[in-house]
Amino acid sequence: MSLRHALLALLEAGPMTGYELAKQFDQSADRVWHAPHPQIYTELRKLEGEELVAADEQPRGTKAVKRAYRLTPAGEGELRRWVSEVEAPAAVRDAVYLKATYFEYAEPDVVRRQFELHRAHHQEQLQRWERHVAQLRAHETELLQRRLAHAPEADHEAIVAYKVHVYQGMAERARTEIAWAERGLELVKKLSG
Repeated sequence: MSLRHALLALLEAGPMTGYELAKQFDQSADRVWHAPHPQIYTELRKLEGEELVAADEQPRGTKAVKRAYRLTPAGEGELRRWVSEVEAPAAVRDAVYLKATYFEYAEPDVVRRQFELHRAHHQEQLQRWERHVAQLRAHETELLQRRLAHAPEADHEAIVAYKVHVYQGMAERARTEIAWAERGLELVKKLSG
């Protein structure tokens, strides 16, 4: 259910076409909740069917039209309901950690490559999160600018601070994964000595 709520939250920044919405999703929500574009469009149609969003036709060129989606009052109510709901953390489900539990069955070189790949992935993620935190603090993201443009000034600090908090947490998580992979590499070295 999180995808639908992420889309509602994006539309809270203002009307967007499906293309704009997918683009904004890629630049914001996708950082913490991945969804392919076809899934976004499918969910958008469902939200429209449930009258949580409405679409207005706008001209595109001389003969075509595009649909700009906007949040309805019911959609805003659903977004507020969802955000206000206290949710237990999700159960851990990580294929790499599960596999690592049984690395004694693999050759040391395979285990080494797995840890190196894990470390490289999370180093890339760490850079991504840190860059995003800097962009948020500087109010450089398009979506944040749109949100701030129509939000009461008294809410600006909270709008920015909660987003920064999320991506700082993601950076901390990446640092932990990098350290875990590095300890794994040391373990492989020790055990294959």
